[in-house]
Amino acid sequence: MSEPTAKASTEKPLERYARILEIIAGFPNGVSPAIVGEMLELPKASVYRLIRSLADVGLVDITAPPAATCKIGKRLSRILFSSADDDWFISAALPTLTEITAETGQACFVARLTGFAVQSMEMVAPNNQLRAYIIPGQEIPLHAGASAKAILAYQPQEFIDEAFNKPLAKFTSHTKTDMGELLAELDEVRNTGVAFCVNEDVEGFGAIASPIIVPGQRIQQSLCVTGTTRALFEVDREKIIGLVQRMSERLSKMLERKMRDALTPDN
Repeated sequence: MSEPTAKASTEKPLERYARILEIIAGFPNGVSPAIVGEMLELPKASVYRLIRSLADVGLVDITAPPAATCKIGKRLSRILFSSADDDWFISAALPTLTEITAETGQACFVARLTGFAVQSMEMVAPNNQLRAYIIPGQEIPLHAGASAKAILAYQPQEFIDEAFNKPLAKFTSHTKTDMGELLAELDEVRNTGVAFCVNEDVEGFGAIASPIIVPGQRIQQSLCVTGTTRALFEVDREKIIGLVQRMSERLSKMLERKMRDALTPDN
């Protein structure tokens, strides 16, 4: 008889925390602790204490009283964003990849940062030659691939230092192996929102990429068009740059909406 009682006593506080998070998530612009207490039929002092505990670990953001309001915290938002279903994102991105390939005649793919590696997630290509160049799951060289540089440019300096704790491999005569030169390029990527690869990993091939940016979240994905250097940089350079930037913004909005839906409790 004592075991169910003990279980209930440990579950009750966690259930209250969960209900508080569900209610706060339903108010993207913020809600007062008093209203949360009314909805849960809890004393003001109790609900404020519970919310304060959630705020202490970053799951909730709360402003100072007397007009206190609370929102879902950055930590919880990052957790939900980082755990976004890759299968969902691939399915959502495929129409965009197909559209880019149809418009440019070049291969297009999305890449994702996992740990200290950037890998292609899905690709649409017009022919077998380009399809063999980048395949889903393939790791992209951080210092030589446009899709990787588009993501890496927005990571903290500590991350970059750790990612490049070994000498940079030289794949072609155009591969950058000097850290100073690479860091300068990453600065340019942050300024322009576009990353390039020109004969850096494979001779004759290149890429143009743009980060997929969701406000307030760590940048983990990029959108990239790849093909021969002639097609990308001598024929349609400006057209492809504009298209990649516009389509990466489209995918950013998809991810932002997905994150917002994840934070909103079911009705």
